[in-house]
Amino acid sequence: MALTNPSQIAEAAEDIYEAEYRKEYEQSHNGEFVVIDVTNRHAYLGTHAEDALRTARRESPHGLFHLMRVGALGAFRVSYVDRQQSTEPTTWNWPLRPAR
Repeated sequence: MALTNPSQIAEAAEDIYEAEYRKEYEQSHNGEFVVIDVTNRHAYLGTHAEDALRTARRESPHGLFHLMRVGALGAFRVSYVDRQQSTEPTTWNWPLRPAR
């Protein structure tokens, strides 16, 4: 199958994850990030998204990658508050490593 757009890459990666990695990873790596390379079906884990991506790029420089969070519906969670309806400051809830 030719992967010509991001939706196809994501779908292929999610199929690979479901078939080969989900059961094991959700038991032993829940909450970590996983990058699936759809060209070779390999998975690369990391505590933070950039760790998993860095490893994937190093190991497979020409891969097609999809980032996921083990045990979650999406890799990131974003919060939004409408400033016009709230007196609270806008908050963002990103599970990323703090800036160095």
